[in-house]
Amino acid sequence: MGFFFVYVEKKHYLCTQNACNHREMFYLIVFLILFVLAVLNVQMHDKLSSQILSAIAALLLIAVAGLRFETGGDWDVYTQLFAEFPSFSRLIGNPSELLKQPVEEGFVLLCAFIKSLGGTVQHLFFIVTFINIILIACALPKYTKYPVVGLLCYFGLLYFNLEMIYIRQATAVALCFFALQYIPPKKFLPFLLIILLACTFHRVAVLMLPLYFVLQAKIPTWVYIAVIAVGAVLMAAGIPWIKTIFLTVAGWLGDNYAQKAEVYTEEAMYATARGITLGYVLNLLILIAVLCFKKKIDALPFGTIMLNMFALSLALYYYCYELIEVSNRVRLFFFIGIIALLPMVLEVLPLFLERLTGLIIIGLYCFAFSRAIFLEKPQAAAYNPYQNVIDYTIHPRPSSSQQRLEQSKHFFRDERQ
Repeated sequence: MGFFFVYVEKKHYLCTQNACNHREMFYLIVFLILFVLAVLNVQMHDKLSSQILSAIAALLLIAVAGLRFETGGDWDVYTQLFAEFPSFSRLIGNPSELLKQPVEEGFVLLCAFIKSLGGTVQHLFFIVTFINIILIACALPKYTKYPVVGLLCYFGLLYFNLEMIYIRQATAVALCFFALQYIPPKKFLPFLLIILLACTFHRVAVLMLPLYFVLQAKIPTWVYIAVIAVGAVLMAAGIPWIKTIFLTVAGWLGDNYAQKAEVYTEEAMYATARGITLGYVLNLLILIAVLCFKKKIDALPFGTIMLNMFALSLALYYYCYELIEVSNRVRLFFFIGIIALLPMVLEVLPLFLERLTGLIIIGLYCFAFSRAIFLEKPQAAAYNPYQNVIDYTIHPRPSSSQQRLEQSKHFFRDERQ
């Protein structure tokens, strides 16, 4: 595995030195490997085969984000934060200092502990990715008999935002996803403890607590369609409504939240509304496709839970279109339900050829979602070329990562403005 990453990065380096314009399509290769593993999982879904295929897919996902070097978004922010966090012994000796840190306590403690062992921000990236992927990989077999399909969906739909940008939120989302297994057996205590732990990485995880009591509610198909259709029309018509409510609620929560709310509603990069894009159409099509199998999905142990999670993410997508940054971050906690929901659709298809066709459609949906990164578009410059920490340790050299990060941010601002 390590040789693969060093080889690809070394090949790109030599190509760059020779002014070659060939593109490696590194993430697309990873996506295709995961797709092949998913096909095998659909064909061989006995427990042992699923475990072996899941382990291979999980290791690949851990290696890509865990061994990245100055690649993706926000690595510069986390590098600075990691350097500024106090030592573990200092926090233990003065617990009040923990509450003064700019981010949640669990993440601060994790960083401080890694620093106390002589670790660097690279160790942080690897450990966080390892924790997140293991949580997801362990939870998926409980939700669906096609866990590798779920990992393929995670890579295409959530991975680049969570594992390579919002890393502390990624841990909170993974913990919340893991906690869903305790809803059907009605084990509230372990669910509560895991969600509270998730809150120490990202406060928004607290929204999952009341959902314990409603996620298993079987809602009529027409209600899903009506609610999402109204939101879609609201967004298409550009009718403003949520911004004032958001500012009012944030004010009730205190000055810190009020200041953040002002940033997200006033700064041009964040305050712009979501436009009508390919995602607008794809989300509606996926919902309609899933609802065609609603009765059979509801019969699965976790089918209703994952369907309701996905529906909540769509409600945030359409109804909160005015606050694109806020809705994008909050909906990640619910959107992760899709990585179990889509494999469930394959489960209810009786024939292998039907399941294979369904997997191809799922693959195309995931590809479309991250196409800019897979095809190395300019707006994805922060991800491409992929840089591996092992290779940069063995062959130290100047990195263009900061310039590429700024280039990505430039495209991001232009799109938002």
